[in-house]
Amino acid sequence: MDRTNRLAYANIVQILIDVIFLFLTYNLAYFIAGRVTNLRVITEYLWIIIVFIPLWIATMNFRGMYDKTTFYYPDRVLRNVFLATLFSGIILAAIFFFIKETSTSRIFIGCFLLLCLIVMLLDRFFISPLIGKSKYNEQNRMILVCSPETYELFNKYLNKTHIRYNIIGVVSFDDRTIDHNIQSLGKIDKNTFEDILKKQMVDLIVFALPNEYTQEVEPYISTCLSMGITVQSILNYNLKFARVHSSMLGPMPLLTFHTVTLNPVSKAIKRIMDILGAIVGIILTLIIAIYIVPAIKMDSSGPILFKQKRVGRYGRIFYCYKFRTMCVDAEEKKKELRDKNEYQNGLFFKIKEDPRITKVGAFLRKTSLDELPQFFNVLKGDMSLVGTRPPTLDEVAQYDTEHWRRISIKPGITGNWQINGRSSITDFEQIVALDTQYIDKWSIWLDISILFKTVLLVIRRESAY
Repeated sequence: MDRTNRLAYANIVQILIDVIFLFLTYNLAYFIAGRVTNLRVITEYLWIIIVFIPLWIATMNFRGMYDKTTFYYPDRVLRNVFLATLFSGIILAAIFFFIKETSTSRIFIGCFLLLCLIVMLLDRFFISPLIGKSKYNEQNRMILVCSPETYELFNKYLNKTHIRYNIIGVVSFDDRTIDHNIQSLGKIDKNTFEDILKKQMVDLIVFALPNEYTQEVEPYISTCLSMGITVQSILNYNLKFARVHSSMLGPMPLLTFHTVTLNPVSKAIKRIMDILGAIVGIILTLIIAIYIVPAIKMDSSGPILFKQKRVGRYGRIFYCYKFRTMCVDAEEKKKELRDKNEYQNGLFFKIKEDPRITKVGAFLRKTSLDELPQFFNVLKGDMSLVGTRPPTLDEVAQYDTEHWRRISIKPGITGNWQINGRSSITDFEQIVALDTQYIDKWSIWLDISILFKTVLLVIRRESAY
């Protein structure tokens, strides 16, 4: 038996349908382009479709569009069909460039890519749903073991996927009626459960478990497996922030609940970006420091750099570096100004026209030049180019449980909060919401987008004081 099960939820029929429609699109594009320009025999362009189809299918597969468990939201379908067509088209254009192919009609290629986008969207929105509802998906006879609540939840999510079950009956955890349209096979009981399985000719048992039955269901699963019946167990945990990764630890199934990425490739790319960005930033800092250092010294007495203990990922303490923008006794004077704090909850402290800020410091803050030394923190690995704002120890000491998500990643020089208002936002809960939104939606492209927007804000001198 195949023990890898990598294609357990692979939508093979959808792959075949897509291949057929891509081939038909190729022929349709040839027909239309042939009415506009002179084309050679269609077989001479066959290499185009031989290259394009595998690229398109591979891209869609990478995006999870051939996994029956994927939720098929319209925006997700639109986005992934567009990305697959764009990526495959770019690779095709690169091949044309490197082999210096000039005899193939650009009108034909353009027509093919445009039709590919249109036809494949029609395929996904109109043909695929019909296939998903067909009887070929309902060959396996399945019994659902559930409660009325988990039954409703199970069906709600199931209808968003391409998984279809032939439910021949339900077994309940109590005496309540689950669904009048489906045969009730009784209440779950150790003495009768095996008899139910023998009488119903069942291929699959799905346990949609209420939380209180999670441990009690093990003997029932053992009964199914001893009879050679496949079992699926749905864990009904209410973990609204978590994503789940499943794997095997030897013979034991391992479920990982996580709110931050586990992808080592993405982490490595982010770190490489940090190192390269830090090196460029440090060079820039050293050049600009030629002017900043004497300006700070001439303006007020004290050190050039200001260092302060900040809290990093999961509570790691590090020194955060900045060019000094305040007088030396700023911390002592802070106590006298607490009643003027503009931030709600008192977790942050900042006021406009802060008397502790020096003249040069005001300029450095307005231009964000005071934060340039943080590139050394990024190079060391304490911070990232993009992340959440690094909190002080006093701030973290006042955090509620949900606030700790802010320090589940490395803090950054810039981030979602900085590009969405920064000093104009005085509600700490709104700051937390922006930071956690970044954590939940993180990607390399999001980091690049935030860096680009940060540069524009610095040039315009917006949202800082």
